[in-house]
Amino acid sequence: MVKKILASLAALSVAFFFTFSFSHAESKMYNAFEKQYKEENYDFKDGSLKLSHTQTINLDQPIKVKKNNKKYTISKINVAVASFKTVRDYIFFKDWNEYAYYAPDEGLILTEGDVMKIKQVQDFQHQYTSNVTLELGPMAILMLLIVVIPFLFGLYWKKKKYNTLDFRLKLLEAANQKR
Repeated sequence: MVKKILASLAALSVAFFFTFSFSHAESKMYNAFEKQYKEENYDFKDGSLKLSHTQTINLDQPIKVKKNNKKYTISKINVAVASFKTVRDYIFFKDWNEYAYYAPDEGLILTEGDVMKIKQVQDFQHQYTSNVTLELGPMAILMLLIVVIPFLFGLYWKKKKYNTLDFRLKLLEAANQKR
């Protein structure tokens, strides 16, 4: 019994450490991309960034990249799919899935143009998709409100409106019946 408890505690602790073993390079990558997306998208939703399918690619032939008037030689690249959300005017919700390229040794975010000739990166791009989707639910509700509410108001108004012609016709009918 004691052995089973110790074994289960050991398994839980191993699982705990592996699930929360966000390496230092990955946390730098996460922080760099979160900063970039906040600067690029004013409507970036805080806490929505997730880096999935992270892979480290060691390059056989280092590539040269020029950033901020400096030349860097990159021999290792972290590749991931960055998923985040943007919310504009509380109506337009977009879900973004983009490729994220990061040079951990230099601390640089790489563009797709910097890494497009690397075979491993091309394989990664074919394996996972990059897209932007717009959630249509809030917009559909708003459009329904714009179209349906005035229509319902018109139906209600037609039934309950005061019509002087109806009143005069009733008076004329009453007068004709008395004669």
